[in-house]
Amino acid sequence: MNILTKQSLFMALLAAGILCGCRSYEPKPIDWNEEANAGVTNEVHIASLDDAVTLALVGNRELNALRLKSANSAKAAKESGWWEDPELDFDLMRIVNPSEHPFLGGASIAFTIPLSGAPAIAAKADELYAQADIAEIKAAERDTGAEARHAAIRLAALRRRAELLSAHDSDERIVRARENAGKLHEAGEVSASELAGIQRQKHIRHHALMETERDIAETEIAFLRLLGLRPGTKIVLTLPLRDRPSMPSGADDPLELVRHPKVEAALVRLGGTEKSLEAEIRRQYPDLKLGPAYANEEGLDRFGLIAGISIPLWNRNRKGIAEAEGRRDEARLAAIDAWRALVCDAATARVHLSNLLMHPPVPANEREQADRLADAGELTPLDYLAVREQIFDLRLDELNWRRDVALAAAELERFKIDR
Repeated sequence: MNILTKQSLFMALLAAGILCGCRSYEPKPIDWNEEANAGVTNEVHIASLDDAVTLALVGNRELNALRLKSANSAKAAKESGWWEDPELDFDLMRIVNPSEHPFLGGASIAFTIPLSGAPAIAAKADELYAQADIAEIKAAERDTGAEARHAAIRLAALRRRAELLSAHDSDERIVRARENAGKLHEAGEVSASELAGIQRQKHIRHHALMETERDIAETEIAFLRLLGLRPGTKIVLTLPLRDRPSMPSGADDPLELVRHPKVEAALVRLGGTEKSLEAEIRRQYPDLKLGPAYANEEGLDRFGLIAGISIPLWNRNRKGIAEAEGRRDEARLAAIDAWRALVCDAATARVHLSNLLMHPPVPANEREQADRLADAGELTPLDYLAVREQIFDLRLDELNWRRDVALAAAELERFKIDR
């Protein structure tokens, strides 16, 4: 068997082995019919804020995208740390002058032995990055849960506002008072401007109801998007707004927020950048390249050993180290900034809720008193309508206050530290 035959057979066997171990490409097109049916349901029932949070954590598309990213990071970390693939060298020469063996050839394969230990450290960095992605999911779940609470509270308050506006407009006492005002106008006891004022107030209430219904539709669509559901899904919301919730308990120590998921995620990512920097520093030291070699000269087979190392004279991986050091500093600052932002936001939320809870109680039985005065003839229809409008404005203000209190209490859930 001549040298060409030997080397061709060797190359063929090596190529076959490489091709058998390589992964083949498989396309994954989008099935739009399947996507069109995703998130389709007739209605959802939400009886508490926890129900809203649960639906959001399951169906929110941004959260699911983060979960997919985390799964991909875990796959990458699992496949990290492998040694470099061996390098194959092959050469063939022909003697120009006539010779019994005119062809000279040889082949060698070199394996890189990472004496620096950089691949193992880089694998540890990838593991930390994967853990950081998991921690970021927890932080995102906390924010998504707070957004779901806010959306449910806003929708409940808007629906309650629409109910109040509709009930006020159709109230029998108010309708009768308006009719009596019209009769008094015909009798000359109520001026045209006064009657026009009653109609303007009625138009204002109708306009407020239309705006509220528009806000309800927009809030429902935004809520369904947050839950990962299709527009048109019916939201059955039986969420009561408490009259006067108490101030939630919570630690006032800013250092407690170091254990917040956002800060923990930033700290884990900082640990990953530390390992990445250590790996880049290790890469400035040489790795050993070692492997067998074969040559054929003058018809004689020769086997030997090749070895080599790189000499870190001027490169010494300066750029890689500088970039890794910069990423480490950025991650460190990001962790500090995340903590400082949480401290400020938590303090603001607590002060806001504390100020809201100082709201004085609403006077009770005002409507009953107005009805008794009207029945006794001490209030004219115009006076009665004016009093009822003031009482109704007070009810709307009370509803807005209870909504704001519920939103402020839900906002504090962002900063809750699990014990």
